[in-house]
Amino acid sequence: MKDGKKLTASQREPVKTFEGHEEGFTSVATFPHGKRIATGSKDKTIRIWRVEDGKEMKKWVMKKNVTAIAILRDGMQVASAVGDTGDFSEEDLDKTVDWQLWVHDTGTGKVVAGPLDGHTSLVLALDNSPDGSILASGSFDRTVILWDTATWQRKGDPLKCEAPVICVRFSAAGQLGVGTNTHIQIWDLDRRERLAQFNGHKDFKDSGNMSFTWTRDGGHLLSAGDEHDPVIRSWDTSTWTQAYDPWTGHSDQI
Repeated sequence: MKDGKKLTASQREPVKTFEGHEEGFTSVATFPHGKRIATGSKDKTIRIWRVEDGKEMKKWVMKKNVTAIAILRDGMQVASAVGDTGDFSEEDLDKTVDWQLWVHDTGTGKVVAGPLDGHTSLVLALDNSPDGSILASGSFDRTVILWDTATWQRKGDPLKCEAPVICVRFSAAGQLGVGTNTHIQIWDLDRRERLAQFNGHKDFKDSGNMSFTWTRDGGHLLSAGDEHDPVIRSWDTSTWTQAYDPWTGHSDQI
């Protein structure tokens, strides 16, 4: 298919393919202007791509696997979580495994901050607050650490989430959503108070909450389940109850 050809609802061919990673992608982040994306991989690299033609613009080689990335400061910086995933399994949840965060300048590739230590297990989740002042990192060590992006010091004690953290996402209003394999939690960071907690996909075939995002108006949160509940569910943020029927189609973990 030629670039620029409009897709119909029934077509499934990719519009563009980005080739270069030698092992599986673990994360993708879009720059604010939409013209570039950043990807992290188990091949121990972070790559910056031009969306227009799929060209690889930059590549940084890390010492260990890249498990999460986030774009900071209007695209001027890329934050990453790096560690040795190996054959990580549920049996390893209580083992201490050092995980580090790094921040690179997207123009020069130089390290702006890092290694940032604190997590003691796999980190799969990074997100930047709407005002850019906080980077949240979520870990299988059952905590979320909040980092001050001006000083790269921790902002207070980690949030204790009681279960391995799989996803973190800020709302436009600045609330932090935390997805674990048992709950979805909503936090007010100014008061460091958990505002809500609900089971999410856990109520459906004991599924995990794999990822989620907020709608722009903040009225709903859309979540994705694992292979036991491979659907998208919408949650009304005024009641934290499910809204509408789930969106189906996937046959495995989303």
